[in-house]
Amino acid sequence: MERSKSGLPYPKLEVFAQSLLGIQDRVALTDLVDGMDLTEEWGEEHLSLDRTSDILYAKRKNEKIRASGPQDDTWGGMIELPVHPVNLRETWQDIVRTKERRIGIECPKEFFATRFFVRGRGDPRLRARPGV
Repeated sequence: MERSKSGLPYPKLEVFAQSLLGIQDRVALTDLVDGMDLTEEWGEEHLSLDRTSDILYAKRKNEKIRASGPQDDTWGGMIELPVHPVNLRETWQDIVRTKERRIGIECPKEFFATRFFVRGRGDPRLRARPGV
């Protein structure tokens, strides 16, 4: 755990990124990569990429997804996790290598490194927040 400038606890960046990668939460991982402007090199240095996704977790989550919705195959299949091993390095590379493509027209690329990260602003965890 780490603490924010105001003392709130939160998981270390590499632990959080590794957990999102392992459970194949691509949406949250993409937001994290874009919010922190993480690089392929950062992942190689801080993450265990020589593994595959957590299949047992995927199976348990899929069971819960199926139990929470209509009892037909169409609904659950759209949001279930893959139950075959997914290469973590390939997932990481895909997400990091496509971050510039996710920048919309509302964010000029000369100012934005990613859709959430303004060039030259540095690590957002270290900036003082108004009123804190």
